[in-house]
Amino acid sequence: MSNLLDYLAWRGDLPLERDPFNSVDALLLSCLSYVNFDDIVPGIDKGKITIEDASSRFFELHSQEELAQDRSFINFAPSMLKALSESDRFKGAYLRNYINDTDISREVQFSAVEIDTSDGLSFVSFRGTDDTIIGWKEDFNLSYMTVPAENEAVTYLQKVMEERTGKVRIGGHSKGGHLAVYAAAGAEAGSRERIESVYNFDGPGFNRDAMESENFRSIQSKIVKIIPESSIVGRLLNNSTEPLIVKSSETGILQHNPLSWQLEGKNFETCGFTDLISDLFDETMTKWLDEMNFEQRKVFVDELFSVFEASGCENLSMLTKVGVKGTKAMIGRMKQIRSDSGEKVRTLVKMFFINFNTLKDSVVKERIEEGREKLSLAANIRKKN
Repeated sequence: MSNLLDYLAWRGDLPLERDPFNSVDALLLSCLSYVNFDDIVPGIDKGKITIEDASSRFFELHSQEELAQDRSFINFAPSMLKALSESDRFKGAYLRNYINDTDISREVQFSAVEIDTSDGLSFVSFRGTDDTIIGWKEDFNLSYMTVPAENEAVTYLQKVMEERTGKVRIGGHSKGGHLAVYAAAGAEAGSRERIESVYNFDGPGFNRDAMESENFRSIQSKIVKIIPESSIVGRLLNNSTEPLIVKSSETGILQHNPLSWQLEGKNFETCGFTDLISDLFDETMTKWLDEMNFEQRKVFVDELFSVFEASGCENLSMLTKVGVKGTKAMIGRMKQIRSDSGEKVRTLVKMFFINFNTLKDSVVKERIEEGREKLSLAANIRKKN
Protein backbone atom coordinates (compact mmCIF):
# COMPACT_ATOMS: atom_id res chain seq x y z
CA MET A 1 0.00 0.00 0.00
CA SER A 2 1.14 3.56 -0.66
CA ASN A 3 0.06 7.11 0.16
CA LEU A 4 0.39 10.61 -1.29
CA LEU A 5 4.07 10.97 -0.41
CA ASP A 6 4.85 7.56 -1.92
CA TYR A 7 3.05 8.66 -5.08
CA LEU A 8 5.28 11.73 -5.39
CA ALA A 9 8.39 9.64 -4.83
CA TRP A 10 7.27 7.24 -7.58
CA ARG A 11 5.59 9.53 -10.14
CA GLY A 12 7.19 12.87 -9.34
CA ASP A 13 9.67 12.64 -12.20
CA LEU A 14 6.86 12.56 -14.78
CA PRO A 15 5.70 16.03 -15.86
CA LEU A 16 2.03 16.57 -16.66
CA GLU A 17 2.88 16.65 -20.35
CA ARG A 18 3.91 12.99 -20.17
CA ASP A 19 1.37 11.75 -17.63
CA PRO A 20 -1.86 13.81 -17.50
CA PHE A 21 -3.37 15.34 -14.37
CA ASN A 22 -5.39 12.88 -12.27
CA SER A 23 -7.45 12.76 -9.07
CA VAL A 24 -4.42 12.00 -6.88
CA ASP A 25 -2.77 15.17 -8.21
CA ALA A 26 -5.98 17.01 -7.34
CA LEU A 27 -5.81 15.75 -3.74
CA LEU A 28 -2.17 16.84 -3.46
CA LEU A 29 -2.98 20.36 -4.63
CA SER A 30 -6.11 20.47 -2.48
CA CYS A 31 -3.95 19.72 0.56
CA LEU A 32 -1.32 22.28 -0.45
CA SER A 33 -3.59 25.04 0.88
CA TYR A 34 -3.11 23.59 4.39
CA VAL A 35 0.42 25.07 4.36
CA ASN A 36 0.79 28.43 6.08
CA PHE A 37 2.04 30.59 3.22
CA ASP A 38 1.97 33.87 5.15
CA ASP A 39 4.87 36.11 4.01
CA ILE A 40 5.71 33.58 1.29
CA VAL A 41 3.06 33.46 -1.44
CA PRO A 42 1.94 36.85 -2.81
CA GLY A 43 -1.62 37.99 -2.15
CA ILE A 44 -4.33 38.94 -4.63
CA ASP A 45 -2.81 40.49 -7.78
CA LYS A 46 0.63 40.79 -6.15
CA GLY A 47 2.75 38.39 -8.16
CA LYS A 48 3.67 34.71 -8.04
CA ILE A 49 6.29 32.27 -6.77
CA THR A 50 7.19 28.71 -7.79
CA ILE A 51 6.48 25.81 -5.47
CA GLU A 52 10.22 25.16 -5.38
CA ASP A 53 11.01 28.68 -4.19
CA ALA A 54 8.03 28.77 -1.83
CA SER A 55 9.28 25.59 -0.17
CA SER A 56 12.75 27.01 0.32
CA ARG A 57 11.29 30.16 1.85
CA PHE A 58 8.92 28.17 4.08
CA PHE A 59 11.71 26.14 5.66
CA GLU A 60 13.79 29.27 6.16
CA LEU A 61 10.93 30.73 8.20
CA HIS A 62 9.91 27.57 10.07
CA SER A 63 12.30 25.26 11.90
CA GLN A 64 11.80 21.51 12.24
CA GLU A 65 11.46 21.99 16.00
CA GLU A 66 8.58 24.42 15.44
CA LEU A 67 6.85 22.14 12.94
CA ALA A 68 7.17 19.18 15.29
CA GLN A 69 4.94 21.00 17.78
CA ASP A 70 1.97 20.68 15.43
CA ARG A 71 -0.12 17.74 16.67
CA SER A 72 -3.01 18.16 14.23
CA PHE A 73 -3.66 15.79 11.35
CA ILE A 74 -2.53 18.42 8.81
CA ASN A 75 1.04 18.36 10.16
CA PHE A 76 1.98 16.37 7.05
CA ALA A 77 1.48 19.46 4.83
CA PRO A 78 5.05 20.85 5.12
CA SER A 79 6.52 17.47 4.20
CA MET A 80 4.19 17.30 1.24
CA LEU A 81 5.25 20.81 0.15
CA LYS A 82 8.89 19.72 0.24
CA ALA A 83 8.12 16.59 -1.79
CA LEU A 84 6.21 18.66 -4.36
CA SER A 85 9.13 21.10 -4.59
CA GLU A 86 11.52 18.24 -5.39
CA SER A 87 9.32 16.72 -8.11
CA ASP A 88 9.65 17.55 -11.80
CA ARG A 89 5.88 17.25 -11.92
CA PHE A 90 5.13 20.25 -9.70
CA LYS A 91 8.24 22.16 -8.62
CA GLY A 92 7.86 24.71 -11.42
CA ALA A 93 4.16 25.34 -10.80
CA TYR A 94 3.40 28.90 -9.71
CA LEU A 95 1.55 29.86 -6.53
CA ARG A 96 -0.40 33.12 -6.52
CA ASN A 97 -3.42 34.94 -5.07
CA TYR A 98 -2.93 33.63 -1.54
CA ILE A 99 -5.48 34.61 1.08
CA ASN A 100 -5.66 33.64 4.75
CA ASP A 101 -8.54 34.87 6.91
CA THR A 102 -8.86 33.23 10.32
CA ASP A 103 -10.93 34.89 13.04
CA ILE A 104 -11.89 32.84 16.09
CA SER A 105 -14.39 35.45 17.31
CA ARG A 106 -16.34 35.10 14.03
CA GLU A 107 -15.75 31.34 13.87
CA VAL A 108 -14.14 31.84 10.45
CA GLN A 109 -11.40 29.81 8.80
CA PHE A 110 -10.90 30.72 5.16
CA SER A 111 -7.76 30.32 3.10
CA ALA A 112 -7.11 29.65 -0.56
CA VAL A 113 -4.31 29.66 -3.09
CA GLU A 114 -4.16 29.42 -6.88
CA ILE A 115 -1.69 27.03 -8.52
CA ASP A 116 -0.68 27.40 -12.17
CA THR A 117 0.23 23.89 -13.35
CA SER A 118 2.43 23.10 -16.34
CA ASP A 119 -0.46 21.80 -18.48
CA GLY A 120 -1.82 25.33 -18.84
CA LEU A 121 -4.68 25.03 -16.36
CA SER A 122 -5.03 26.73 -13.02
CA PHE A 123 -6.00 24.82 -9.87
CA VAL A 124 -7.84 26.80 -7.18
CA SER A 125 -7.24 25.14 -3.82
CA PHE A 126 -9.54 25.94 -0.89
CA ARG A 127 -8.15 25.21 2.55
CA GLY A 128 -10.07 22.61 4.49
CA THR A 129 -10.81 22.20 8.15
CA ASP A 130 -7.96 21.26 10.41
CA ASP A 131 -9.02 19.19 13.40
CA THR A 132 -9.44 22.14 15.77
CA ILE A 133 -12.77 22.18 17.56
CA ILE A 134 -13.70 25.50 15.91
CA GLY A 135 -12.93 24.07 12.47
CA TRP A 136 -15.14 21.03 12.95
CA LYS A 137 -17.91 23.17 14.41
CA GLU A 138 -17.93 25.23 11.22
CA ASP A 139 -18.52 22.02 9.25
CA PHE A 140 -21.58 21.26 11.38
CA ASN A 141 -22.75 24.90 11.17
CA LEU A 142 -23.37 24.22 7.49
CA SER A 143 -26.48 22.29 8.50
CA TYR A 144 -28.36 25.47 9.44
CA MET A 145 -26.57 28.54 8.06
CA THR A 146 -24.44 29.99 5.32
CA VAL A 147 -21.02 30.28 6.94
CA PRO A 148 -18.84 33.34 6.18
CA ALA A 149 -16.24 31.21 4.38
CA GLU A 150 -18.81 30.23 1.73
CA ASN A 151 -19.37 33.82 0.63
CA GLU A 152 -15.62 34.49 0.74
CA ALA A 153 -15.05 31.46 -1.50
CA VAL A 154 -17.47 32.75 -4.15
CA THR A 155 -15.84 36.19 -4.15
CA TYR A 156 -12.35 34.72 -4.30
CA LEU A 157 -13.09 32.35 -7.18
CA GLN A 158 -14.80 35.04 -9.22
CA LYS A 159 -11.76 37.29 -8.78
CA VAL A 160 -9.44 34.53 -9.96
CA MET A 161 -11.65 33.71 -12.93
CA GLU A 162 -11.71 37.34 -14.04
CA GLU A 163 -7.91 37.28 -14.42
CA ARG A 164 -7.87 34.45 -16.94
CA THR A 165 -9.71 33.22 -20.00
CA GLY A 166 -8.81 29.52 -19.87
CA LYS A 167 -10.25 26.62 -17.96
CA VAL A 168 -9.66 26.00 -14.27
CA ARG A 169 -9.86 23.10 -11.85
CA ILE A 170 -11.15 23.64 -8.33
CA GLY A 171 -10.74 21.49 -5.25
CA GLY A 172 -10.40 21.11 -1.54
CA HIS A 173 -10.27 18.61 1.29
CA SER A 174 -12.83 18.59 4.14
CA LYS A 175 -14.57 21.98 4.33
CA GLY A 176 -12.35 23.01 1.41
CA GLY A 177 -14.16 20.49 -0.79
CA HIS A 178 -17.51 21.93 0.22
CA LEU A 179 -16.25 25.45 -0.50
CA ALA A 180 -14.99 24.36 -3.92
CA VAL A 181 -18.47 23.14 -4.91
CA TYR A 182 -20.19 26.14 -3.34
CA ALA A 183 -17.89 28.61 -5.10
CA ALA A 184 -18.30 26.85 -8.44
CA ALA A 185 -22.09 26.95 -8.15
CA GLY A 186 -22.01 30.59 -7.08
CA ALA A 187 -19.79 31.77 -9.93
CA GLU A 188 -21.16 33.76 -12.84
CA ALA A 189 -22.53 31.75 -15.77
CA GLY A 190 -19.54 32.45 -18.04
CA SER A 191 -17.13 31.40 -15.31
CA ARG A 192 -19.02 28.19 -14.57
CA GLU A 193 -18.63 27.16 -18.20
CA ARG A 194 -14.84 27.43 -17.87
CA ILE A 195 -14.65 25.13 -14.86
CA GLU A 196 -13.27 21.78 -15.98
CA SER A 197 -13.75 19.85 -12.73
CA VAL A 198 -14.56 20.34 -9.06
CA TYR A 199 -12.97 18.00 -6.49
CA ASN A 200 -14.61 17.49 -3.11
CA PHE A 201 -12.41 15.29 -0.92
CA ASP A 202 -14.43 14.17 2.14
CA GLY A 203 -16.17 17.52 2.42
CA PRO A 204 -19.74 18.14 3.66
CA GLY A 205 -22.65 18.14 1.27
CA PHE A 206 -25.49 20.66 0.97
CA ASN A 207 -29.05 21.34 1.99
CA ARG A 208 -31.62 20.09 -0.52
CA ASP A 209 -32.66 23.63 -1.52
CA ALA A 210 -29.10 24.41 -2.62
CA MET A 211 -28.82 21.22 -4.67
CA GLU A 212 -32.04 21.96 -6.50
CA SER A 213 -30.86 25.36 -7.71
CA GLU A 214 -30.14 25.90 -11.39
CA ASN A 215 -26.56 26.99 -10.65
CA PHE A 216 -25.82 23.79 -8.75
CA ARG A 217 -27.29 21.60 -11.45
CA SER A 218 -25.14 23.35 -14.07
CA ILE A 219 -21.92 22.10 -12.40
CA GLN A 220 -23.17 18.78 -11.03
CA SER A 221 -21.60 16.69 -13.80
CA LYS A 222 -18.21 18.29 -13.07
CA ILE A 223 -18.11 17.30 -9.40
CA VAL A 224 -15.79 14.50 -8.28
CA LYS A 225 -16.40 13.42 -4.69
CA ILE A 226 -14.05 11.02 -2.88
CA ILE A 227 -14.46 9.79 0.70
CA PRO A 228 -12.80 7.16 2.94
CA GLU A 229 -14.59 4.08 4.28
CA SER A 230 -15.33 5.63 7.69
CA SER A 231 -16.29 9.05 6.37
CA ILE A 232 -18.12 11.32 8.81
CA VAL A 233 -17.54 14.88 7.59
CA GLY A 234 -18.02 13.83 3.97
CA ARG A 235 -21.46 12.43 4.74
CA LEU A 236 -22.84 15.50 6.48
CA LEU A 237 -25.95 16.85 4.73
CA ASN A 238 -26.98 15.68 1.25
CA ASN A 239 -24.84 14.68 -1.71
CA SER A 240 -26.15 14.41 -5.24
CA THR A 241 -22.88 12.97 -6.55
CA GLU A 242 -22.16 9.30 -5.94
CA PRO A 243 -18.78 9.26 -4.16
CA LEU A 244 -15.75 7.13 -4.87
CA ILE A 245 -14.92 5.27 -1.64
CA VAL A 246 -11.25 4.70 -0.84
CA LYS A 247 -9.44 2.52 1.65
CA SER A 248 -7.54 4.05 4.57
CA SER A 249 -4.76 2.87 6.85
CA GLU A 250 -6.53 4.49 9.84
CA THR A 251 -9.83 3.74 11.59
CA GLY A 252 -12.86 5.81 12.57
CA ILE A 253 -12.65 9.61 12.42
CA LEU A 254 -8.88 9.42 11.88
CA GLN A 255 -9.60 8.32 8.30
CA HIS A 256 -10.37 11.96 7.56
CA ASN A 257 -6.59 12.41 7.28
CA PRO A 258 -5.88 12.28 3.50
CA LEU A 259 -2.37 10.97 4.11
CA SER A 260 -4.00 7.73 5.31
CA TRP A 261 -5.81 7.18 2.00
CA GLN A 262 -4.36 4.23 0.12
CA LEU A 263 -3.21 4.21 -3.49
CA GLU A 264 -2.57 1.60 -6.16
CA GLY A 265 -0.10 3.21 -8.53
CA LYS A 266 -1.62 6.47 -9.68
CA ASN A 267 -5.14 5.52 -8.62
CA PHE A 268 -6.93 5.35 -5.30
CA GLU A 269 -7.44 1.90 -3.82
CA THR A 270 -11.19 1.67 -3.74
CA CYS A 271 -13.83 -0.40 -1.98
CA GLY A 272 -17.47 -0.89 -2.80
CA PHE A 273 -19.10 0.62 0.26
CA THR A 274 -18.64 2.66 3.42
CA ASP A 275 -18.25 0.86 6.73
CA LEU A 276 -20.67 0.43 9.61
CA ILE A 277 -19.56 3.45 11.66
CA SER A 278 -19.96 5.77 8.67
CA ASP A 279 -23.36 4.33 7.78
CA LEU A 280 -24.63 4.65 11.35
CA PHE A 281 -23.49 8.26 11.54
CA ASP A 282 -25.13 9.07 8.20
CA GLU A 283 -28.40 7.37 9.08
CA THR A 284 -28.54 9.02 12.50
CA MET A 285 -27.63 12.55 11.40
CA THR A 286 -29.88 12.45 8.33
CA LYS A 287 -32.88 11.40 10.43
CA TRP A 288 -32.23 14.04 13.07
CA LEU A 289 -31.64 16.90 10.66
CA ASP A 290 -34.84 16.04 8.81
CA GLU A 291 -36.72 16.30 12.11
CA MET A 292 -35.22 19.65 13.17
CA ASN A 293 -35.77 23.18 11.90
CA PHE A 294 -32.78 25.51 11.49
CA GLU A 295 -33.05 26.96 15.00
CA GLN A 296 -33.14 23.49 16.55
CA ARG A 297 -30.11 22.52 14.47
CA LYS A 298 -28.23 25.53 15.82
CA VAL A 299 -29.02 24.58 19.42
CA PHE A 300 -27.97 20.99 18.73
CA VAL A 301 -24.63 21.99 17.18
CA ASP A 302 -23.84 24.51 19.94
CA GLU A 303 -24.57 21.96 22.66
CA LEU A 304 -22.64 19.18 20.92
CA PHE A 305 -19.51 21.28 20.64
CA SER A 306 -19.87 22.64 24.16
CA VAL A 307 -19.25 19.04 25.25
CA PHE A 308 -16.11 18.78 23.12
CA GLU A 309 -14.87 22.14 24.41
CA ALA A 310 -15.44 21.04 28.02
CA SER A 311 -12.70 18.44 27.57
CA GLY A 312 -10.08 21.19 27.41
CA CYS A 313 -8.78 19.76 24.13
CA GLU A 314 -7.98 22.04 21.22
CA ASN A 315 -8.53 19.50 18.45
CA LEU A 316 -10.19 16.18 17.76
CA SER A 317 -6.86 14.36 17.56
CA MET A 318 -6.40 15.21 21.24
CA LEU A 319 -9.99 14.18 21.97
CA THR A 320 -9.29 10.62 20.80
CA LYS A 321 -6.75 10.43 23.63
CA VAL A 322 -8.58 12.52 26.24
CA GLY A 323 -7.70 11.67 29.84
CA VAL A 324 -9.81 11.05 32.93
CA LYS A 325 -10.14 14.74 33.82
CA GLY A 326 -11.32 15.70 30.36
CA THR A 327 -13.71 12.76 30.17
CA LYS A 328 -15.31 13.70 33.49
CA ALA A 329 -15.71 17.28 32.30
CA MET A 330 -17.45 16.12 29.13
CA ILE A 331 -19.78 13.82 31.07
CA GLY A 332 -20.57 16.69 33.45
CA ARG A 333 -21.41 18.99 30.57
CA MET A 334 -23.66 16.35 28.95
CA LYS A 335 -25.60 15.99 32.20
CA GLN A 336 -26.27 19.73 32.17
CA ILE A 337 -27.99 19.61 28.79
CA ARG A 338 -31.73 19.49 29.41
CA SER A 339 -33.06 20.53 26.03
CA ASP A 340 -34.76 18.25 23.49
CA SER A 341 -31.41 17.74 21.76
CA GLY A 342 -29.70 16.45 24.92
CA GLU A 343 -30.15 12.77 24.13
CA LYS A 344 -29.02 13.32 20.55
CA VAL A 345 -25.86 15.02 21.81
CA ARG A 346 -25.08 12.13 24.15
CA THR A 347 -25.65 9.57 21.39
CA LEU A 348 -23.39 11.39 18.93
CA VAL A 349 -20.58 11.89 21.45
CA LYS A 350 -20.62 8.16 22.14
CA MET A 351 -20.50 7.52 18.41
CA PHE A 352 -17.38 9.65 18.09
CA PHE A 353 -15.42 7.96 20.83
CA ILE A 354 -16.69 4.42 21.29
CA ASN A 355 -14.29 1.72 20.16
CA PHE A 356 -15.20 0.60 16.64
CA ASN A 357 -15.19 -3.10 17.47
CA THR A 358 -17.37 -2.48 20.50
CA LEU A 359 -19.73 -0.44 18.36
CA LYS A 360 -19.79 -3.14 15.72
CA ASP A 361 -20.46 -5.88 18.25
CA SER A 362 -23.23 -3.90 19.96
CA VAL A 363 -24.94 -3.07 16.68
CA VAL A 364 -24.74 -6.65 15.48
CA LYS A 365 -26.27 -7.85 18.76
CA GLU A 366 -28.96 -5.18 18.53
CA ARG A 367 -29.88 -6.20 15.01
CA ILE A 368 -29.89 -9.89 15.98
CA GLU A 369 -32.32 -9.05 18.78
CA GLU A 370 -34.46 -7.05 16.36
CA GLY A 371 -34.50 -10.07 14.05
CA ARG A 372 -35.48 -12.39 16.89
CA GLU A 373 -38.33 -10.09 17.90
CA LYS A 374 -39.64 -9.99 14.34
CA LEU A 375 -39.43 -13.80 14.06
CA SER A 376 -41.21 -14.20 17.39
CA LEU A 377 -43.92 -11.78 16.33
CA ALA A 378 -44.38 -13.61 13.03
CA ALA A 379 -44.61 -16.94 14.85
CA ASN A 380 -47.30 -15.59 17.22
CA ILE A 381 -49.30 -14.28 14.28
CA ARG A 382 -49.13 -17.69 12.58
CA LYS A 383 -50.32 -19.38 15.78
CA LYS A 384 -53.32 -17.05 16.03
CA ASN A 385 -54.23 -17.71 12.42
